[in-house]
Amino acid sequence: MLDVVDVIITVLEAEKLQLVLDIFTCVSDALHVFTSLVLSPEINSIFSGIRSLLERQENRLSKNIASTMQELRTLMDEDDSWALEISRGGGEVHKNTRFIMDCIVSMMNAQTSSQNSLPSRSSENLSIEIDITTEYLKGLLFRKSESCSDQSLRYLFLLNNSYFVAHVVSESSGCFIPSEYNKYMDSYLDVSWGRVLSCIPKSRFPGPIHCWINTSSLAKFESAFHKMYQAQKLWKVPDPQLRDALRRAIIERVISGYRDYLEEHPELEKHVGRESSSPEVLQAMLRELFEG
Repeated sequence: MLDVVDVIITVLEAEKLQLVLDIFTCVSDALHVFTSLVLSPEINSIFSGIRSLLERQENRLSKNIASTMQELRTLMDEDDSWALEISRGGGEVHKNTRFIMDCIVSMMNAQTSSQNSLPSRSSENLSIEIDITTEYLKGLLFRKSESCSDQSLRYLFLLNNSYFVAHVVSESSGCFIPSEYNKYMDSYLDVSWGRVLSCIPKSRFPGPIHCWINTSSLAKFESAFHKMYQAQKLWKVPDPQLRDALRRAIIERVISGYRDYLEEHPELEKHVGRESSSPEVLQAMLRELFEG
Protein backbone atom coordinates (compact mmCIF):
# COMPACT_ATOMS: atom_id res chain seq x y z
CA MET A 1 0.00 0.00 0.00
CA LEU A 2 2.82 2.38 0.88
CA ASP A 3 4.46 1.69 -2.49
CA VAL A 4 1.25 2.73 -4.25
CA VAL A 5 1.11 5.92 -2.22
CA ASP A 6 4.73 6.70 -3.08
CA VAL A 7 3.99 6.22 -6.78
CA ILE A 8 0.97 8.52 -6.59
CA ILE A 9 2.99 11.20 -4.79
CA THR A 10 5.77 10.96 -7.36
CA VAL A 11 3.31 11.26 -10.24
CA LEU A 12 1.67 14.29 -8.64
CA GLU A 13 5.04 15.95 -8.12
CA ALA A 14 5.93 15.30 -11.76
CA GLU A 15 2.63 16.78 -12.94
CA LYS A 16 3.22 19.77 -10.69
CA LEU A 17 6.67 20.28 -12.20
CA GLN A 18 5.36 20.11 -15.76
CA LEU A 19 2.58 22.57 -14.94
CA VAL A 20 5.01 25.05 -13.39
CA LEU A 21 7.37 24.67 -16.37
CA ASP A 22 4.52 25.30 -18.81
CA ILE A 23 3.52 28.47 -16.95
CA PHE A 24 7.17 29.51 -16.74
CA THR A 25 7.48 29.18 -20.53
CA CYS A 26 4.31 31.22 -21.10
CA VAL A 27 5.47 33.98 -18.76
CA SER A 28 8.90 34.05 -20.43
CA ASP A 29 7.27 34.34 -23.86
CA ALA A 30 4.99 37.14 -22.66
CA LEU A 31 7.91 38.97 -21.08
CA HIS A 32 9.79 38.74 -24.36
CA VAL A 33 6.84 40.25 -26.23
CA PHE A 34 6.49 43.20 -23.86
CA THR A 35 10.25 43.78 -23.77
CA SER A 36 10.79 43.72 -27.52
CA LEU A 37 7.97 46.11 -28.41
CA VAL A 38 9.03 49.53 -29.63
CA LEU A 39 6.53 51.95 -28.10
CA SER A 40 6.07 55.60 -27.40
CA PRO A 41 7.34 56.85 -24.03
CA GLU A 42 3.78 57.20 -22.72
CA ILE A 43 2.74 53.64 -23.59
CA ASN A 44 6.13 52.26 -22.57
CA SER A 45 5.70 53.68 -19.07
CA ILE A 46 2.41 51.80 -18.80
CA PHE A 47 3.91 48.54 -20.06
CA SER A 48 6.91 48.81 -17.74
CA GLY A 49 4.63 47.88 -14.85
CA ILE A 50 3.49 44.78 -16.73
CA ARG A 51 7.09 43.84 -17.46
CA SER A 52 8.01 44.20 -13.80
CA LEU A 53 5.08 41.99 -12.82
CA LEU A 54 6.08 39.34 -15.35
CA GLU A 55 9.68 39.41 -14.16
CA ARG A 56 8.56 38.87 -10.57
CA GLN A 57 6.30 36.01 -11.62
CA GLU A 58 9.08 34.43 -13.66
CA ASN A 59 11.41 34.60 -10.67
CA ARG A 60 8.74 33.13 -8.42
CA LEU A 61 8.15 30.26 -10.85
CA SER A 62 11.88 29.63 -11.01
CA LYS A 63 11.93 29.19 -7.23
CA ASN A 64 8.90 26.88 -7.44
CA ILE A 65 10.73 24.72 -9.97
CA ALA A 66 13.73 24.47 -7.64
CA SER A 67 11.58 23.54 -4.64
CA THR A 68 9.63 20.95 -6.64
CA MET A 69 12.85 19.33 -7.81
CA GLN A 70 14.09 19.24 -4.22
CA GLU A 71 10.90 17.43 -3.21
CA LEU A 72 11.39 14.94 -6.04
CA ARG A 73 15.00 14.33 -5.05
CA THR A 74 13.87 13.64 -1.50
CA LEU A 75 11.37 11.07 -2.78
CA MET A 76 14.11 9.35 -4.78
CA ASP A 77 16.41 9.25 -1.74
CA GLU A 78 13.71 7.71 0.42
CA ASP A 79 12.72 5.05 -2.12
CA ASP A 80 13.86 1.76 -0.58
CA SER A 81 13.03 -0.42 -3.59
CA TRP A 82 16.33 0.13 -5.41
CA ALA A 83 18.06 -3.12 -4.40
CA LEU A 84 15.07 -5.25 -5.36
CA GLU A 85 14.53 -3.38 -8.63
CA ILE A 86 18.20 -3.66 -9.62
CA SER A 87 18.15 -7.41 -9.08
CA ARG A 88 14.76 -7.93 -10.68
CA GLY A 89 15.64 -5.79 -13.69
CA GLY A 90 18.94 -7.52 -14.38
CA GLY A 91 20.86 -4.26 -14.10
CA GLU A 92 18.89 -2.38 -16.74
CA VAL A 93 17.94 1.30 -16.66
CA HIS A 94 15.98 1.94 -13.46
CA LYS A 95 12.50 3.46 -13.57
CA ASN A 96 13.64 6.27 -11.27
CA THR A 97 16.49 7.09 -13.64
CA ARG A 98 14.02 7.42 -16.50
CA PHE A 99 11.72 9.51 -14.32
CA ILE A 100 14.42 11.97 -13.25
CA MET A 101 15.70 12.25 -16.83
CA ASP A 102 12.15 13.05 -17.98
CA CYS A 103 12.17 15.91 -15.47
CA ILE A 104 15.57 17.10 -16.67
CA VAL A 105 14.47 17.03 -20.31
CA SER A 106 11.34 19.01 -19.42
CA MET A 107 13.51 21.64 -17.72
CA MET A 108 15.86 21.70 -20.70
CA ASN A 109 12.95 22.29 -23.07
CA ALA A 110 11.66 25.12 -20.88
CA GLN A 111 15.14 26.62 -20.67
CA THR A 112 15.55 26.49 -24.45
CA SER A 113 12.21 28.21 -24.91
CA SER A 114 13.04 30.95 -22.40
CA GLN A 115 16.47 31.53 -23.94
CA ASN A 116 14.92 31.85 -27.38
CA SER A 117 12.58 34.47 -25.96
CA LEU A 118 14.90 36.48 -23.76
CA PRO A 119 17.79 35.23 -21.60
CA SER A 120 17.19 36.16 -17.98
CA ARG A 121 18.33 35.41 -14.45
CA SER A 122 15.48 32.92 -14.16
CA SER A 123 16.62 30.98 -17.23
CA GLU A 124 20.13 30.93 -15.76
CA ASN A 125 18.69 29.55 -12.52
CA LEU A 126 16.92 26.87 -14.53
CA SER A 127 20.22 25.93 -16.16
CA ILE A 128 21.79 25.64 -12.71
CA GLU A 129 18.91 23.43 -11.55
CA ILE A 130 19.46 21.14 -14.54
CA ASP A 131 23.15 20.78 -13.66
CA ILE A 132 22.35 20.18 -9.98
CA THR A 133 19.81 17.48 -10.81
CA THR A 134 22.10 15.77 -13.31
CA GLU A 135 24.96 15.60 -10.81
CA TYR A 136 22.54 14.51 -8.10
CA LEU A 137 21.35 11.62 -10.28
CA LYS A 138 24.91 10.43 -10.88
CA GLY A 139 25.58 10.40 -7.15
CA LEU A 140 22.23 8.77 -6.40
CA LEU A 141 22.91 5.92 -8.80
CA PHE A 142 26.29 5.25 -7.23
CA ARG A 143 24.87 5.31 -3.68
CA LYS A 144 21.93 3.07 -4.51
CA SER A 145 24.17 0.63 -6.39
CA GLU A 146 26.00 -0.06 -3.13
CA SER A 147 22.94 -1.98 -1.95
CA CYS A 148 23.62 -4.60 -4.63
CA SER A 149 25.54 -7.58 -3.24
CA ASP A 150 26.61 -8.86 -6.67
CA GLN A 151 29.43 -6.57 -7.82
CA SER A 152 29.08 -7.65 -11.46
CA LEU A 153 25.41 -6.70 -11.42
CA ARG A 154 26.20 -3.48 -9.59
CA TYR A 155 28.61 -2.26 -12.25
CA LEU A 156 26.35 -3.38 -15.08
CA PHE A 157 23.59 -1.31 -13.47
CA LEU A 158 25.89 1.70 -13.22
CA LEU A 159 27.02 1.18 -16.81
CA ASN A 160 23.46 1.01 -18.16
CA ASN A 161 22.20 3.98 -16.19
CA SER A 162 25.18 6.30 -16.68
CA TYR A 163 25.13 5.58 -20.41
CA PHE A 164 21.40 6.33 -20.52
CA VAL A 165 21.88 9.67 -18.74
CA ALA A 166 24.66 10.74 -21.11
CA HIS A 167 22.67 9.60 -24.16
CA VAL A 168 19.49 11.46 -23.17
CA VAL A 169 21.35 14.68 -22.41
CA SER A 170 23.22 14.44 -25.70
CA GLU A 171 20.01 13.79 -27.65
CA SER A 172 18.15 16.64 -25.96
CA SER A 173 20.84 19.31 -25.96
CA GLY A 174 23.24 18.27 -28.69
CA CYS A 175 26.03 18.58 -26.14
CA PHE A 176 28.23 15.76 -24.91
CA ILE A 177 28.57 15.47 -21.16
CA PRO A 178 31.41 13.57 -19.47
CA SER A 179 30.19 10.18 -18.31
CA GLU A 180 31.55 7.47 -16.08
CA TYR A 181 30.24 4.63 -18.22
CA ASN A 182 33.67 3.73 -19.64
CA LYS A 183 34.98 3.46 -16.10
CA TYR A 184 32.00 1.34 -15.10
CA MET A 185 32.50 -0.93 -18.10
CA ASP A 186 36.10 -1.56 -17.06
CA SER A 187 34.99 -2.25 -13.48
CA TYR A 188 32.32 -4.66 -14.69
CA LEU A 189 34.85 -6.53 -16.85
CA ASP A 190 37.33 -6.72 -13.97
CA VAL A 191 34.94 -8.10 -11.34
CA SER A 192 33.22 -10.58 -13.63
CA TRP A 193 35.09 -11.82 -16.68
CA GLY A 194 38.47 -10.82 -15.31
CA ARG A 195 37.93 -13.46 -12.63
CA VAL A 196 37.17 -16.03 -15.30
CA LEU A 197 40.34 -15.24 -17.20
CA SER A 198 42.37 -15.36 -13.99
CA CYS A 199 41.84 -19.14 -13.95
CA ILE A 200 44.45 -19.37 -16.69
CA PRO A 201 47.93 -19.26 -15.09
CA LYS A 202 50.71 -17.07 -16.34
CA SER A 203 53.51 -18.99 -14.64
CA ARG A 204 55.37 -21.73 -16.46
CA PHE A 205 56.33 -24.97 -14.76
CA PRO A 206 58.58 -27.67 -16.22
CA GLY A 207 57.73 -31.23 -17.17
CA PRO A 208 54.67 -33.17 -15.97
CA ILE A 209 53.76 -30.48 -13.45
CA HIS A 210 53.44 -28.02 -16.33
CA CYS A 211 51.04 -30.32 -18.20
CA TRP A 212 48.97 -31.11 -15.11
CA ILE A 213 48.61 -27.46 -14.11
CA ASN A 214 47.56 -26.41 -17.60
CA THR A 215 44.95 -29.16 -17.86
CA SER A 216 43.58 -28.33 -14.42
CA SER A 217 43.51 -24.61 -15.21
CA LEU A 218 41.66 -25.25 -18.44
CA ALA A 219 38.97 -27.13 -16.55
CA LYS A 220 38.71 -24.30 -14.01
CA PHE A 221 38.43 -21.74 -16.81
CA GLU A 222 35.65 -23.67 -18.55
CA SER A 223 33.76 -24.10 -15.28
CA ALA A 224 34.11 -20.43 -14.34
CA PHE A 225 33.08 -19.32 -17.83
CA HIS A 226 29.89 -21.38 -17.89
CA LYS A 227 29.03 -20.37 -14.33
CA MET A 228 29.42 -16.68 -15.18
CA TYR A 229 27.49 -17.10 -18.41
CA GLN A 230 24.55 -18.77 -16.67
CA ALA A 231 24.50 -16.12 -13.93
CA GLN A 232 24.40 -13.26 -16.45
CA LYS A 233 22.46 -14.85 -19.29
CA LEU A 234 19.22 -13.01 -18.46
CA TRP A 235 20.78 -9.68 -17.50
CA LYS A 236 19.83 -6.81 -19.74
CA VAL A 237 21.55 -4.01 -21.65
CA PRO A 238 18.67 -2.24 -23.42
CA ASP A 239 20.69 0.07 -25.66
CA PRO A 240 21.79 -1.83 -28.81
CA GLN A 241 25.02 0.13 -29.27
CA LEU A 242 26.09 -0.30 -25.67
CA ARG A 243 25.11 -3.97 -25.73
CA ASP A 244 27.24 -4.59 -28.82
CA ALA A 245 30.17 -2.64 -27.37
CA LEU A 246 30.03 -4.60 -24.11
CA ARG A 247 29.88 -7.94 -25.89
CA ARG A 248 32.88 -7.01 -28.02
CA ALA A 249 34.80 -5.89 -24.93
CA ILE A 250 34.15 -9.22 -23.20
CA ILE A 251 35.13 -11.18 -26.29
CA GLU A 252 38.29 -9.13 -26.71
CA ARG A 253 39.33 -9.77 -23.13
CA VAL A 254 38.20 -13.35 -22.56
CA ILE A 255 38.24 -15.09 -25.93
CA SER A 256 41.42 -13.39 -27.10
CA GLY A 257 43.15 -14.37 -23.87
CA TYR A 258 41.80 -17.90 -24.19
CA ARG A 259 43.03 -18.23 -27.78
CA ASP A 260 46.47 -16.93 -26.82
CA TYR A 261 46.66 -19.45 -24.01
CA LEU A 262 45.73 -22.35 -26.30
CA GLU A 263 48.29 -21.24 -28.87
CA GLU A 264 50.97 -21.21 -26.19
CA HIS A 265 49.94 -24.72 -25.09
CA PRO A 266 49.16 -26.83 -28.16
CA GLU A 267 49.13 -29.95 -25.98
CA LEU A 268 45.71 -28.82 -24.73
CA GLU A 269 44.12 -29.06 -28.16
CA LYS A 270 42.67 -32.50 -27.45
CA HIS A 271 40.89 -31.09 -24.40
CA VAL A 272 39.08 -28.29 -26.25
CA GLY A 273 37.67 -30.31 -29.09
CA ARG A 274 34.42 -30.69 -27.25
CA GLU A 275 31.51 -28.52 -28.36
CA SER A 276 31.23 -26.73 -25.02
CA SER A 277 34.77 -25.37 -24.80
CA SER A 278 36.09 -24.28 -28.19
CA PRO A 279 36.79 -20.53 -28.55
CA GLU A 280 34.23 -20.30 -31.36
CA VAL A 281 31.47 -21.80 -29.24
CA LEU A 282 32.27 -19.62 -26.24
CA GLN A 283 32.33 -16.52 -28.43
CA ALA A 284 28.92 -17.40 -29.87
CA MET A 285 27.58 -17.75 -26.33
CA LEU A 286 28.87 -14.32 -25.38
CA ARG A 287 27.07 -12.80 -28.35
CA GLU A 288 23.79 -13.95 -26.77
CA LEU A 289 24.29 -12.04 -23.52
CA PHE A 290 22.26 -9.07 -22.27
CA GLU A 291 19.05 -9.62 -24.22
CA GLY A 292 17.13 -10.03 -20.97
